[in-house]
Amino acid sequence: MPGSKKEIITDFMINFYRTNGRKYPWRCERTPYKVYLSEVLLQRTRADQVEPVFNHIVSVCPDIRTLYNRFDEVVQRMLSLGRRCRLEYFKTGLEYMLKNYDGKIPADRNLLLAIPGIGNYIAAAIRIFGYGIPDVIIDTNVVRVLCRLYGLQPDGETRRKKYFIELAGTHLPQKSFVEYSYGILDFAAEVCRPHRPGCNMCELNFLCDYHIESKNLKNRKKQIETTRNQ
Repeated sequence: MPGSKKEIITDFMINFYRTNGRKYPWRCERTPYKVYLSEVLLQRTRADQVEPVFNHIVSVCPDIRTLYNRFDEVVQRMLSLGRRCRLEYFKTGLEYMLKNYDGKIPADRNLLLAIPGIGNYIAAAIRIFGYGIPDVIIDTNVVRVLCRLYGLQPDGETRRKKYFIELAGTHLPQKSFVEYSYGILDFAAEVCRPHRPGCNMCELNFLCDYHIESKNLKNRKKQIETTRNQ
């Protein structure tokens, strides 16, 4: 018996990651520090650009304290990613963790959100991928996927709205939440793209409101054109 729409989506994302998951160094050996560093570097930057910078920083700065002490050196690498505007927040965040958490990255959500430069997304990523604690990860990619699947109209505030946070949370499995979270992010990047999504190749298109509506719209247009040509 097929499960509910939510169960089908959740199981699909888990299996998508197991079959098609992208391989990055910050995913191979997950620690709170590596997850934090990777998420800071990945903001508005492609993963292939981040990978060599991440590898270098981790090799010379294995922890928060070393990273802070060698920050001027690290800055030169980060500038290649166009990170100038966020470097101040990054250094302030490192300093905050040294002063308040003895250079450790906390697992508690509220303590994470108190760190300059850490918002809901990075906090959730650290908890899920770094500590193995269930949490709901939401960014523009997750918003796009779920809004298309459920026929919702997103706006700039959707990811912060209570109804959407609750919707995203209902898909989070109790056990395979790491694979699910990676899966939906990878699915958004590889199939449910912002432009020219791969709807025809998508195995969820049979229950995707966006695809069904798009297909119906195309059929209506064809009917209108056929009527005009008669």
